[in-house]
Amino acid sequence: MDIGQTIHRPNPFATRYVASARLLPRDEQGGVLNLASLVARLDALGGSGAIVGPHGTGKSTVLSHLGDFIATGKRPVDRVRLRSRRDIPAAVRSVRKASRDGLLCIDSWELLGFAGRAVVRGLARVRGVGLLVTSHGPADLPTLISCRGTRALLGALVGELPDHGEWFGRTIVAADLDAALGAANGDMRQALDRLYDRFERGRLRMPH
Repeated sequence: MDIGQTIHRPNPFATRYVASARLLPRDEQGGVLNLASLVARLDALGGSGAIVGPHGTGKSTVLSHLGDFIATGKRPVDRVRLRSRRDIPAAVRSVRKASRDGLLCIDSWELLGFAGRAVVRGLARVRGVGLLVTSHGPADLPTLISCRGTRALLGALVGELPDHGEWFGRTIVAADLDAALGAANGDMRQALDRLYDRFERGRLRMPH
């Protein structure tokens, strides 16, 4: 290898490493959630519940993993992700198509609005479909779990990411996590984005 040749090291904060389906579902202390306990709590709540918390605090990660866990128990699970109010018809269709006694996972429940949520809840009740949703605020459904972005959670998430040897240790340190969390105001997704940029800046200063 030529002395001046750049050694390429993947950025551990790249999307392929930090996507919701790749990270483990964790609580605000950074511990891995007991999915079986959450399922038991969901059953105790009547089969429907909400994962509540500010933007970027891991709600979608919990929803993804919990839905997968429930599906392995042979309960039918359907999913819909809302991006705007224009997706209300899609949510209604999803309830109508969902298997009876199944579970419908809805990401961004608040986008349905009061009337849309009332329609979906009513249809789900008639069809015997459970609802598992994420919401930034009160969800018109019992709260299954509340999510919050913390330093402990960010540290645990970073600990999951691929370790690229000395490049990782020398470009990201504890102070970087604190700075990223403060700048992102508790939003884990934004904090990880900031750490991506910090890693890239640090890599440019590394000897090749």
